[in-house]
Amino acid sequence: MKVISHLALVSILFYIIQFYQNGAIVKAIGNTFESLTVNDNSLRYTNFLIYTYDTIHYYRNSGFCWEPGAFGSFLTLALLFNFLMNDFKLNKEAFIITLAILTTVSTTAYLGVFLLFFLRYRVLNKGSKVTIIAFAIIFALAIPNVPFLGEKIVEIYEQDIRDLKRIEQLSTYYDDVQRQIPLNRFASVIFLYEQFDWKLFLGVSNQYDEYYINEYNINISNGIMDFITKFGVVGLFVLLYRFGKVCKVYLRKMEYVFYAILILLILSFGEPILMLPICVIFIFLPTFKNQDFSALSYAYRTKYLKVANTQ
Repeated sequence: MKVISHLALVSILFYIIQFYQNGAIVKAIGNTFESLTVNDNSLRYTNFLIYTYDTIHYYRNSGFCWEPGAFGSFLTLALLFNFLMNDFKLNKEAFIITLAILTTVSTTAYLGVFLLFFLRYRVLNKGSKVTIIAFAIIFALAIPNVPFLGEKIVEIYEQDIRDLKRIEQLSTYYDDVQRQIPLNRFASVIFLYEQFDWKLFLGVSNQYDEYYINEYNINISNGIMDFITKFGVVGLFVLLYRFGKVCKVYLRKMEYVFYAILILLILSFGEPILMLPICVIFIFLPTFKNQDFSALSYAYRTKYLKVANTQ
């Protein structure tokens, strides 16, 4: 949490500088860094490890990620972990991470953090049925009235359908400019379902992109469908079950665990985060906790596993 909160704070500082002269300062820093490492000669995108600037997202904070939505997903997961480990206290790290999430202007991150704070309310105050209904009403009213929620979701869906209908033309265009076709959230789901159909139940392996990349050169941007295509619906349920099992240690009630799983699904609908170690590790955590470490040296156990006073 310390690392994420520190990087979140750094991102807020650069985000403020980003508004000066259309990001000229952060872009200059990024160009200088890339000239010493790997320069992709992009006219709109620069990165220097701890911060990314993209002129398309000039009013949004991308932080250390490739775009604001991904940064918002990392931050929301970090805030969830922070709450789980600190009894849902609004400590310094929580405030910094929450502020950084607001600067991403990410629909998925906003939805995820809204549900996360609702989870916090339920855990700490239990909440009456009236309050729960009030939360639901506020959420329902926000979707059609907040531009980056309902309006943006509908706009993305309609654009995705148009893209799928002209994918042959898009393939020709993006091949000419030597880029992948950036299929959005809903288009990614439909495209992959049309390609693999019933095979999605068990998945088609981690190298599924070989099936279509030579023909269309698609870039998938839906983390749930990406994971399902690789490891199937079965694999997704295994991951969610393991994630829920870890969360239950802290949350205890299945209602709260359900909210935590829903948060993960909301975040991964937008970005392919389920394949990253921060999510995949949950498959192994419950098993790791039950391992017998008695064969390890005393020095190792006391230093790294915090097992003291053992033979």
